[in-house]
Amino acid sequence: MQKIYMPSTDMNPEILFSPDENIFRIKGISRPENVREIYEPAVKWLADFRKELTPENSSFSEESPFTLEINLEYFNSSSAKFLYDIIMLTRSIKEKEIPTAIIWMYDPADPDCREAGEDLAILAEMDFVYIKKQE
Repeated sequence: MQKIYMPSTDMNPEILFSPDENIFRIKGISRPENVREIYEPAVKWLADFRKELTPENSSFSEESPFTLEINLEYFNSSSAKFLYDIIMLTRSIKEKEIPTAIIWMYDPADPDCREAGEDLAILAEMDFVYIKKQE
C-alpha cells in the first residue's frame, strides 16, 4: 500500500503512515479548522490497510510490531474523536493477531497530555507505552 503523508502546519499535525518504513505517526499540534478534512483520509487509509492485513501477509512481529506513535503537543476535543477512531483501528489490527504497540509521547511538564493518553487507553481497552519527550 502507498504511504499517506500530510505535512504539519501551525494548526495541523504531521500524519505519516508508511508500511514500507513501519512508520505510523501523528505528530505536532492538532487544532484544525476542519478536523474531518485532516483526519478522514488517515482513518480511511488505516481502515483499508487493516482490511488487507492478515497474519500470513504481515511483516509485523513481536520484535517489530505495527507501532502507532502519537506525539502531540496539543490536540483539541474534535481531534480526540479521530484519534480514538485511529486507536480503535489499531486495536482491530491487534484483534487480527498482528503484533501492535501504541506509543504515547508526552511532555513531562504537561501532566494533562499523559492523562489524555491514559484516558484514551482506558476507553480503547489498549495498553500504551508512555515515553517522556526529551527536554
